[in-house]
Amino acid sequence: MGILKKFSLKTLIGRFGLSFKRFPIAMLLTLLLGCYLIYLNHGGSLGYMKDFFWVFYPATGAVLAVALSLITEDFKNWKLALAVQLVVHAAWLAVSVYLSRFDRFSTTQLIAVSATIAAMSLSVFVACFYRKRQDVQFWNYSMRTVLALAMSTAIGGILTVGLNLFLESLKMLFGLQVDDNLFGDIAAVCMTMLAPTLFMNIIPKGRNKYVDTVVEFSRFSKGVVQYLFIPLLVLYMVTLYVYAAQILFQWKLPVGGVSYMVTVSMVLMILLIYITYPIQHLEGNRLFKWVTRLLPVAMLPLLALMTVAIGRRLSDYGITVSRLYLLVFNVWCYAVCLWLIFTRNKRIWIIPTSFAVILLLISVGPQSIANVTLNELKKEARNAFTASGLTQFPLTGDQYQAWANKVDKKTAASIDSKLDYIHDFYRYGALKDLIGKDVVLGRIARQENDGSTSNGYEYYSNRELIKLMTVPAGLSHMEWIAWSRDFEIDGDAMTIVVDSKTGVPQTFTVSVKALIALDQEKWTNESPANLIFKNSDAQLVVSQFSLSVNDKGQVDFLNFEGLLFTR
Repeated sequence: MGILKKFSLKTLIGRFGLSFKRFPIAMLLTLLLGCYLIYLNHGGSLGYMKDFFWVFYPATGAVLAVALSLITEDFKNWKLALAVQLVVHAAWLAVSVYLSRFDRFSTTQLIAVSATIAAMSLSVFVACFYRKRQDVQFWNYSMRTVLALAMSTAIGGILTVGLNLFLESLKMLFGLQVDDNLFGDIAAVCMTMLAPTLFMNIIPKGRNKYVDTVVEFSRFSKGVVQYLFIPLLVLYMVTLYVYAAQILFQWKLPVGGVSYMVTVSMVLMILLIYITYPIQHLEGNRLFKWVTRLLPVAMLPLLALMTVAIGRRLSDYGITVSRLYLLVFNVWCYAVCLWLIFTRNKRIWIIPTSFAVILLLISVGPQSIANVTLNELKKEARNAFTASGLTQFPLTGDQYQAWANKVDKKTAASIDSKLDYIHDFYRYGALKDLIGKDVVLGRIARQENDGSTSNGYEYYSNRELIKLMTVPAGLSHMEWIAWSRDFEIDGDAMTIVVDSKTGVPQTFTVSVKALIALDQEKWTNESPANLIFKNSDAQLVVSQFSLSVNDKGQVDFLNFEGLLFTR
């Protein structure tokens, strides 16, 4: 690709100009991103949400701009090409503005955004190839683009490390005063300006974008594939076939972990077919042709094994986001294998393209797996509550415990497990229309599964509280407290005694229900006023704590850290 030929400042400037000519929007956005990172590195800030926008939009918009330029640069009508780019960029700008309104993403939003960015990134490598008989062109283009990405990233990384080491040597050898922010500035310039510029310049263009020459592998490359890659894949598949035979012999269902082994085998198979694609269309090379044609057929029984394993997990434990993603991936794998069998491993560009499209369909919008899972789990819980005569929501902790004692243990454990999953995966906000904050989740399910009565440890941390604190009026002494000792509980009141360096122990009364009901996600980002203990002579500001609750809703263990203010 000539990237290392005549590598000089003049060459870099020339490449910068060529990249700007071909990808003007992407270049502007990468420059904007680099400049804003430098601004942040020097202590500048427009506020969290604005900072997020000015980093998120340029970074993702640059990727989108590259993909759109690659798609539209072959359009014969330049007006249509411009219109497509403007409309799509305007839509993504609107999405970025909308996302910057949130101080944090919900799980559903995070999945949708991640899937969208992944699809945009993948489109850089496949978006140009949607016509028939372009497999060889696609293979040549994608391989060279992947190599371009690796080389430009490596060059940016080497320059970053080298220049930073040079500055460090100046400090160490000559005692020069170097602003520490300069190290971050170098990284911003090299990795967000220089590396993307080189990458965009090396991406094949013009006739080089559609090279249809089948490249013969070197003897070394063939050896790596033949003696390392293929044996590894065969080892995985043979192991799975032996396991399948054991299942049939013992007549038992497969364990859930087998799905991941099948997934690895499927990924290796696709990579093998992709890497060896040119060899499959040259004279000779019977081994590669035979192996690559046989692999999709041999994979089908293993995919069936994976289906049974997923079905068992869904039947035994119900749906989760990861299980539904795995199920969709399993169905996609069937389609890929059948496609490869009936097309004789042709039109391989359809594999990454279909993956990106399906990923978007199941991750973005009301039909996404995250939304479907949440709605289904909440529906099951609500139906279980209403079947027992409960109609007023959200349920209090006492109402929830009374319901759990009323229904059979299996139902209580099942619903408790589902609600606990929602709380862990989606946070409390997704449950506030069903249960109150004082409901302790996970305890019933754990007791049913392993007989334990402990609800495990809940850990809360908000060290930012300390930065917001000032010494309260009338108090003059401040010290850091790490507390873990016995305590007394009378009803809802927990009495804790904290030793002070002043020699006078301080006694505080804490509400047990308030601790249990504390919303970790909300507390982490709110003012310090929501966890301050006071008495007539002292004030304790808690920055982090952990506790364990037993099956009776009582606290078994408590420790915390924070600032103690005394007279």
